[in-house]
Amino acid sequence: MLTRVTLAATAALLLVGGTAMAQDSIKARKDGFQTSKNAMAEIKDLLGSDKVAQVGPAAQRMSAFAAQIPTLFPAGSDKGDTKAKGDIWANNADFAAKAQAYEAAAKGLEAAAASGDKAATAKQFAAVGGACKACHERYRAD
Repeated sequence: MLTRVTLAATAALLLVGGTAMAQDSIKARKDGFQTSKNAMAEIKDLLGSDKVAQVGPAAQRMSAFAAQIPTLFPAGSDKGDTKAKGDIWANNADFAAKAQAYEAAAKGLEAAAASGDKAATAKQFAAVGGACKACHERYRAD
């Protein structure tokens, strides 16, 4: 009898712990996506003000977050306050590839900004937006 109670208690703790971990992942990814959204707005303003040299730090924040994206969607984190579609877990390799494409585009934006070339920076900024859109179209619910 005691063994059954111990097993049931252990299972309950694991379930609660797993739920807490999933919620932590949801919060971390929501915070990261908000940071990326803010960085995009900041970069748009910087480009509009001809402040190309200042784009780099915002692009770096995006690339740093992008590198974390695949780890922020563990099993079980599809429940709760999230707009993540189930396709993320069903097509995880493609999802990870899209996150890597976003990271590469953001790093390309860092490099373009460092060159001081506004046209190249603007073009790469559009590529970052395209990488975001490619993932959102398939993996984010409206």
